[in-house]
Amino acid sequence: MYQFPFISAIGTAVPPYKISQKLHYSILESANGMGRKEKLQLRKVYSGCGIEARHSVLDDFGKTDQTDNVLFFPSNHHAAMPVSGRMNLYEHYALGLSEKAVIQCMEKLPSLLPSHITHLITFSCTGMSAPGLDIQLVERLGLSRSVERTCINFMGCYAGINAMKTAYHISRSEPNAVVLLTGVELCTLHYQKNEKEDQIIANALFGDGASACIISSQRIPSVNDSPALSLKSFYAEFEPGEKEEMAWRIGDYGFDLRLSSYVPGLLKKSIPAFIAKLFSRANIKQEDIDFFAFHPGGVRILEACEAALNISKKENEIAYHVLHDYGNMSSVTIFFVLKIFLESFTSEDIGKKILACAFGPGLTMESMLAEVC
Repeated sequence: MYQFPFISAIGTAVPPYKISQKLHYSILESANGMGRKEKLQLRKVYSGCGIEARHSVLDDFGKTDQTDNVLFFPSNHHAAMPVSGRMNLYEHYALGLSEKAVIQCMEKLPSLLPSHITHLITFSCTGMSAPGLDIQLVERLGLSRSVERTCINFMGCYAGINAMKTAYHISRSEPNAVVLLTGVELCTLHYQKNEKEDQIIANALFGDGASACIISSQRIPSVNDSPALSLKSFYAEFEPGEKEEMAWRIGDYGFDLRLSSYVPGLLKKSIPAFIAKLFSRANIKQEDIDFFAFHPGGVRILEACEAALNISKKENEIAYHVLHDYGNMSSVTIFFVLKIFLESFTSEDIGKKILACAFGPGLTMESMLAEVC
């Protein structure tokens, strides 16, 4: 009998510098050269973002304007850092943060050794190089040099679900596969000071983080033999007429985000039909879903999901919790949500179903159905 692949454990990590949203706002508001219009935009975005704190690999964002700051120069005393400099910072910090998430994940599976890993999938949209994070992790973790490596780059916030889908297909085709997924997003490296609404929103929402998980066709025993997640079905599509409403491009002085204010409304309109196709493929109904795990792209995104599926904020509270504590960490954020769910499950939850969704450039919608087992 065919057995669906399992998520046996999830690990997450954030860098050491915790940025109070109130402090960051006060520093920006007092910055020299910021006009009245920009301050009003800033106040509007920060007051409704639902974020208490974020994390960064840099300590710039908790300090006032100082000459030793790397990126954050509110008084414009220094020229903006070019993309090459930001990529150097990414290479410097990404490995350590990703490794931290992997170690946390593997510690939950005491029988799993590095030599058991047959496939490695890395994903990120905030930095890249070759040789890159995949080879660095093979060397740092002591994985086999013949491990099969797949790199998923620049897909945006939905890349985490895409990575799980890739591991799902690998596990279905290779019964002995043990797939390590790890993603790292250093969003704060792309801080840019300008008056564009898109950039003000990005500066207010995004933080740094990393995640890791193990997916395999054979369930791997975890500490205390806690429940796992069985991956059942995936579905993705994009809205062809809305490609420019959310976009992510490489600019001269960082990666440039295009995030239209229309995105929540577009999602609210598009999600019902999108989810109906997922349910149809899986031969289930929404009433069969017990838990909802949405990518917390922002408060308005979460509210749009609730309205589209007619669910309560209470049913979506874990996503709000992650947004509140960490901000939007792009593709790795969905794993922070799923980890909280996974660690809260008990034997009484066996057989219950969870729906996970994430959204990104395209306008792309990715979804996953899983069952507690």
